[in-house]
Amino acid sequence: MADVTIRGYRGTDEPDLLAAWNAALPWDQVDTATFRRKVLLDPNFHPDWLLVAEQGGQVVGFCLCLIRRVPLEGVGLEPDKGWITAMGVVPEARGQGLGAALIRAADGLFLEAERRSVSIAPYAPNYFVPGVDVERYAAGLAFLQEQGFATVTEAISMDANLVLLDLAGLDLREARLAEQRIAVRNLTPADLPAFLSFLHDHMYGDWLRHARELLTDATRGLATLDNFTVAVRGDEVVGYCQFEGEHFGPFGVRDDLQGMGIGTVVLGRCLQTMRRHGHHNAWVLWTSDDTAEKVYGKFGFKVTRRFAVLRKEL
Repeated sequence: MADVTIRGYRGTDEPDLLAAWNAALPWDQVDTATFRRKVLLDPNFHPDWLLVAEQGGQVVGFCLCLIRRVPLEGVGLEPDKGWITAMGVVPEARGQGLGAALIRAADGLFLEAERRSVSIAPYAPNYFVPGVDVERYAAGLAFLQEQGFATVTEAISMDANLVLLDLAGLDLREARLAEQRIAVRNLTPADLPAFLSFLHDHMYGDWLRHARELLTDATRGLATLDNFTVAVRGDEVVGYCQFEGEHFGPFGVRDDLQGMGIGTVVLGRCLQTMRRHGHHNAWVLWTSDDTAEKVYGKFGFKVTRRFAVLRKEL
């Protein structure tokens, strides 16, 4: 590992870092706009925590480490936790111990910050993938296991062709909900107070943040209220689904009303809206095997990637 320096990120590193990122992670490449939005502008970003491995004046590896410096709504600072959301070494520099050196440097940062665990990669608000793709990065997964990380859960991503979307039976399901005084429709301006209260009281804090951002885009003409499908009972919102482009979610139903078929109808109508907006495909980045079969499978979704969510105790 001759002539290698591991240091914090500098503003002038951007083009070389992106080149190294995209060479090291060919299935999860990012462009400049995404890097700035999800890394540099993240409220928890600190340049010293984006570790850069430099060899012979070239960026050959990196490790993006995060702790909460700003509380996340509904979660707080999570003072025991740290995250690595992306790391890699360019193919031509592998086999020299660079990856292990980056992990040691990362461990030092987390220990100094008194973190008890480090996870790859379930960090909100700006994760890139749920974890490590077990097929496409099998060698990387083995490496991280050697560094003390263990799989704590698995996640899958799924895709569906909306052109072939089969909504047979959805009208009947919706009629049954109507008998329970539950209506499924697009969000309206009058729903906003009840919708935000529903998210605050019944969904994850990061889902509320995400919805607020998309609603803000709607006020600027960058999205519409059609991006949200809601289930309403009286003056209460009890379930919802949202989409941006071909990505849909989050998607959830109030705990005490699950099992009634609300989620199926909300999802089906959301996908129908996506097709009406001209989208040919839909994808969800993070779900479980149980949900995949029970919810998404009936709308033609197929598994496209499997991820190992990893954690190491410090």
